[in-house]
Amino acid sequence: MSKICRLILFTIFVTAPLAEVRAQESLPDAEPATTSEPEQRIVEGRPALYSFKRVINPFTWLEAGLRPVARSAESGFIHRLATRKSNPDKTSGIRFGFGGTGTGSGMGPVVTPFHRDFLGRGIEVEVPLVYTHRAYQSYQVQGRIPLGSENFVQRLRLELGAGYSSRAADDFFGIGNDSRSDDESSFRTVTREASAGFAAELNDDWKAGLRGVYRNVGVTNPTTGDSLQDQAGSVSVPGLFGATMGSAAFSIGRDTQVREDFAFKGSLDQLEVSFNDSVGKGDFRYWRYRLTSQHFIPLTNDNRKVIAFRALLETNRGRVPFFDMPFLGSQQTLRGFESFRFRDRTALALTLEYRYRIWPRIDAGLFVDEGQVAPELGDLGLDRFHTGYGARLFVWPKPNTPISIDYGRSRETWRLHVSFKPRF
Repeated sequence: MSKICRLILFTIFVTAPLAEVRAQESLPDAEPATTSEPEQRIVEGRPALYSFKRVINPFTWLEAGLRPVARSAESGFIHRLATRKSNPDKTSGIRFGFGGTGTGSGMGPVVTPFHRDFLGRGIEVEVPLVYTHRAYQSYQVQGRIPLGSENFVQRLRLELGAGYSSRAADDFFGIGNDSRSDDESSFRTVTREASAGFAAELNDDWKAGLRGVYRNVGVTNPTTGDSLQDQAGSVSVPGLFGATMGSAAFSIGRDTQVREDFAFKGSLDQLEVSFNDSVGKGDFRYWRYRLTSQHFIPLTNDNRKVIAFRALLETNRGRVPFFDMPFLGSQQTLRGFESFRFRDRTALALTLEYRYRIWPRIDAGLFVDEGQVAPELGDLGLDRFHTGYGARLFVWPKPNTPISIDYGRSRETWRLHVSFKPRF
């Protein structure tokens, strides 16, 4: 992609919030539309050679291929599975779902015992348990204790957590923006952690949090692939044999994102700052700054056409273990590259998408991903970006429950991503 296109992406990153507001203000007030029904024809008759043009149009072939999926999403198996009734007033029980544990983990069952009024004091307890087909594991205990509802904030709560996770075989290609795909190896991490902190809802949109985290991260041989520890030395790969870290993190953000009426709406802007230090042995100490931004700009009243923009900027100052470095190569960053393809102490990722409704419950989209990593924030440059592009489909079994299928392409390879709970 040319430097001009990259300048355009940077400009959108700066002006996206203002553009979203102006786009929404420019839309005239209208009665709520029911997008579940096809639009009615507003022109009598058909143009010349209509049937012939429709048959030879490639989008007609795409429509024919997707029609069974669309019908299933509207009234078939997918619809019945996703619209299964649940009791929102139920205070305790077990939820069953399907998901993963992050980039490259694969999919598997998610079992979550929960209680929304533990000890009769409004305490919420959840125990999400995940085991994927790639043998990735995550077992967590999460508790939220309300501290008051009539303070200067709407809701203030104490959050406690503990967990164990095992990532069986994550990829490693080296550190730096010029790392080679041929230098692939793998590693396994086993993490035990405990956390405590406060979360507050300042109003309907703004939220803030302060928490402390203790983590013990062990690095060992992967279940598949060539072991990173057999190919690298601890000098070139900091944290190669694990580390124990203590962290204090503050976050604040504005979140107006919703998924309703078969569309993504609103925006998200969040800043997180944390200080991380080795506990006991080790010489890791660093500050982390992370900025996340997502915006959905409707082009029509019914959200049939949408521009979506996403940006991620993270930089770390100090000595950082490799497993804590930001990486590019995932469904959230460069979708056309291998998972964890690039990593360093600083990372920048930009995404621009155009989405269009081709069926009452199916959206199609085209996207461009740009990203780069660097040792320091000042080392980022317009001539250092890696480019990916592709297409995606959204199937909506319910008005607020999309399933996304992404096909990403790059100069190195192509990747297929499926998500049952996409946030973008």
